[in-house]
Amino acid sequence: MPRAPEEMRQWSELLMAEALRWQKASARPMFGMTALYRGKKIFAALPRTRAIGTPYSIAFKLPRKSERAEADIRILADRPGAKWLTFELNSGTDIPDALRWLEEAYEQARPSDALRRSASR
Repeated sequence: MPRAPEEMRQWSELLMAEALRWQKASARPMFGMTALYRGKKIFAALPRTRAIGTPYSIAFKLPRKSERAEADIRILADRPGAKWLTFELNSGTDIPDALRWLEEAYEQARPSDALRRSASR
């Protein structure tokens, strides 16, 4: 994996700081990246020292892909039906869109209703 450019590391820090404000969100280092979790479920990976895909990409998990994801040309998938996607940031102006994709991945990482009911007992 190539080294992440300094600019991308700064953008990752901004994205992580915002994501960590969400309820039950946490971060852990993982192979030169920072993995973002909602509870025990991983929902994204941000470059820390190593790049993901291209030098200016973040990765996130969307089990239920939307038409919006299919239409966004900055989103790449390794193969059709892939749950892990990458989002290519072309400039700092893409940060709000990257944050929206992270938020969608965070929302989809919500525990299922059955799990929430059993956990509340």
